[in-house]
Amino acid sequence: MTVTFAFLAVFLLGFVLAVVSGLIRRLLNPSALCDGVIVPAHEHWAGMKTPRTDFLISFITVFGLVGLILDGTTPMSSRRVLLVAAGVGLVGSLVLRAWICRACDPQHRLRCCGSEATVVKAIPPGGFGQVKLDVGGCAVKLAARTVSGESIPLGTRVKVVSRHESVLIVEVES
Repeated sequence: MTVTFAFLAVFLLGFVLAVVSGLIRRLLNPSALCDGVIVPAHEHWAGMKTPRTDFLISFITVFGLVGLILDGTTPMSSRRVLLVAAGVGLVGSLVLRAWICRACDPQHRLRCCGSEATVVKAIPPGGFGQVKLDVGGCAVKLAARTVSGESIPLGTRVKVVSRHESVLIVEVES
């Protein structure tokens, strides 16, 4: 078995695992990973973890592909090709994690001031409730409070006046 064939086998194994595990589907539509609830950024990044299998599968696939390309196109030694392919595979896996995490990043494309939303959890006087609105084509739920501190019942249409981190400040539409 040649080194080129070994890299080809590793790449094909990674690609088949990516298809079977759904990794390719998640890469093409990463926002489907979001549960539609936005939390503050520090909680988001602490809780958003790419599954280890996705990390491993992406490493295997990138490692095999880069090894196959380098082995077939450069005069580098097999050992050097192995090291470069491993390094690129690791970087590729980290890029994958960042790609998937960014899709659900609460601060990414969250420009909702002036938008209309619907109250999905009643806002008590001076307290917090929850509203649902469309942000970048995705329906998201966010914590909300009112400008003046009055209560707003479930199902009421509201207008977003401002935002503080992941909490929207809303008022009843006129």
